[in-house]
Amino acid sequence: MKIGIIVTTRFEGFYCWPAAPDEVAFLRHEHRHVFTVKATLPVQHDDRDQEFFIFRRKLDAKISELQGADVRTWSCERWAIALLEHFDLEACEVWEDDENGARVSR
Repeated sequence: MKIGIIVTTRFEGFYCWPAAPDEVAFLRHEHRHVFTVKATLPVQHDDRDQEFFIFRRKLDAKISELQGADVRTWSCERWAIALLEHFDLEACEVWEDDENGARVSR
């Protein structure tokens, strides 16, 4: 049996996709999103060896740290990969405005 906790957080970010196809050329210009992150962290037992609130604080801190770099061209997929690798997650979803998103899993 595999057990994991799921933590959800949100952050404001600005994004642009310089290589966007002509059909969606507006994406080439920086625009705002509220990103939602759903991170699934594996745990070893059913007595919460990783506490939700503590893990969410760590997740928020890492997102803030990453935002200090130039991440304005990072896709949802890129954000999910960075968080999955940093925290050794089972899966990570990143959504733009709770409409469109990506899921990366091991």
